Amino acid sequence: MNGRNRVLVVDDELGPREALRMILKDHYKVSLAEDGNSALGLIARERYDVVILDIKMPDRDGIEVLKIAKEMNPDVEVVMITAYATVNTAREAIRHGALDYLIKPFDKKDVEKAVEKGIAKRMERQLSRERMEELQLATRSLSRQVDKAKTDIQRHYDGTVKALIAAIDAVDHYTRGHSERVSNFSALLAQEVGFPSHQIVLLQQAAIVHDIGKIGVESRILRKQGSLTREELDEMKRHPQIGVEIVGPVPFMAEVLPVILHHHERYDGKGFPHGLRGEEIVLGARIVAVADAVDAMLSDRPYRKALTLQEVRLELEREAGTQFDPQISSALISSEFFRRIAEQMA
Repeated sequence: MNGRNRVLVVDDELGPREALRMILKDHYKVSLAEDGNSALGLIARERYDVVILDIKMPDRDGIEVLKIAKEMNPDVEVVMITAYATVNTAREAIRHGALDYLIKPFDKKDVEKAVEKGIAKRMERQLSRERMEELQLATRSLSRQVDKAKTDIQRHYDGTVKALIAAIDAVDHYTRGHSERVSNFSALLAQEVGFPSHQIVLLQQAAIVHDIGKIGVESRILRKQGSLTREELDEMKRHPQIGVEIVGPVPFMAEVLPVILHHHERYDGKGFPHGLRGEEIVLGARIVAVADAVDAMLSDRPYRKALTLQEVRLELEREAGTQFDPQISSALISSEFFRRIAEQMA
């Protein structure tokens, strides 16, 4: 209060106007208007907390002024006054946003209570708006911090993955470039089989680290030129589980752990580590398994030269339904997809 809150009294009769001014002048800054047009002019120029508005006036009635005032300033609280009251009048006033209304001749305490009620409601609304704005600012700030944290985590993760892949490449020359190619092949193949677009990035992340577990395999086994012994083969087969243990602590990689773990499963159930069969194997793992095999066939190995695309096509047709998901194999051997792989290999 103390002159900060403004009240506009609108009545075409001098007596009620002055009576209301005298009641309120000690606590509020009071302005007067003798008709609806004058009142609307004042509302357009000044900010009022409460308008006390007579219903019956010669130029514009109070209900019409109420509607226009609320359109001009939805926050203003309006108290209607009338010499007679009907249910319809009260209903109409409330419907258009009036806070309350007083009956002439009005009681001083009723007037003071109505104005106090209006100012309290307006202050409450203003406080709610300020709190909402503060909350929105805090939310935006928190969102920026979360985004930055995610970016930092992703950047650090990417750097760590590159370092780990470089470590594997140092002891296993075959893997040099293999992870990147499998990641790219997996993305192309995922598009061909209708993999959800928002999941392709995750699939690429899984594919880039699908062999990360090899860092836990003895380097002599990775470097060995000839056939592996049963014990060495068993050690090599541990790399999917080791990969999961390495990547598992990274929160945003949780969805792709099954891809890393099961990329060596076979469609006929004869793969490892768990001997899963058919669609028991997650789709992402079935995609990476095919992409992994294709890159292996298209690469020179110690025991053979790289296969041609036609030879790869024949191998995929032969192993469809046994080593590979037949639907994925079918998509892979389409001429368009093979053309894109050839471009990747060039």
